[in-house]
Amino acid sequence: MKKIPSDVQWVHLQAVGGDSVSVKNTAYGNEQPKNICEKMITSVNGIIFDFDGTLFDNSRIAFYLISANPVATLRTWKERLVRKRFAGRDFQTPEKYFKAFFKELGKACCQPPEWLRNWYFNHYMPRMIRVLKKHYNAREGLQDLLQRAGSPGSSLKIAVYSDYPFLKERMEAIGLSVSENIRLYGPESFGAQKPASRPFLEIAKNMNLQPEEILVIGDREDTDGQGAFNAGMHFFCLETNNKRYNRFDPYRRKPNEEMQGPTLLMYAGAWDGLINLLLKRVS
Repeated sequence: MKKIPSDVQWVHLQAVGGDSVSVKNTAYGNEQPKNICEKMITSVNGIIFDFDGTLFDNSRIAFYLISANPVATLRTWKERLVRKRFAGRDFQTPEKYFKAFFKELGKACCQPPEWLRNWYFNHYMPRMIRVLKKHYNAREGLQDLLQRAGSPGSSLKIAVYSDYPFLKERMEAIGLSVSENIRLYGPESFGAQKPASRPFLEIAKNMNLQPEEILVIGDREDTDGQGAFNAGMHFFCLETNNKRYNRFDPYRRKPNEEMQGPTLLMYAGAWDGLINLLLKRVS
């Protein structure tokens, strides 16, 4: 993993397993990490949540997707591989994005793109929704947070941004009901995939907020974190016990590339500490 530059600062709210950690490379001296995070959450006016792995623990989801239809194992695997190749790509419109995506998937699966589009939207995504409903639940306290933030007059605006479509249906599958005040975004909203910065900036514009007023919460530094940093937003990396992802430095730059935009603190911690601060923010 690339070393995080010295001018990038980390604050750990809580370590996985309850291990004690200290504030690293910050100008806050001996101030407690919880106090630093609380000040940040109090100051932001918008939250952008990632969905998979953030709003619920998505461990073993690939296994459940394949088990639900073993005949489609190869297509399911290829879809995930192609999706990784599209990380950070921005096609400007949803149709251009899906056209390129299914063309690439067609090459990988040796199937016509239109056939795979039909399979994806009419079979694969409905299967994912069924798997979510059967095996997964939203994280504790999340529904309460969405209800409070979604009520008229709330001072905190919330959005959920996923690289997969059918976001409303997938949220309902894990037991979350959302009001119209909770903004939902997917690839059909932008024609891009994380960590492209334009979708994050478009969400900020829709919220009528400046990027520095927004906190992105996700479980992946290479997608959620990189996108947040590129857009000039705060980032909170949700630490889980899921070890399947490689951890990358979201602030990585070419050796001679100068810093673009603000130098932001990067926050990290476990869900229980984070949700307590968020619920306090909307109380």
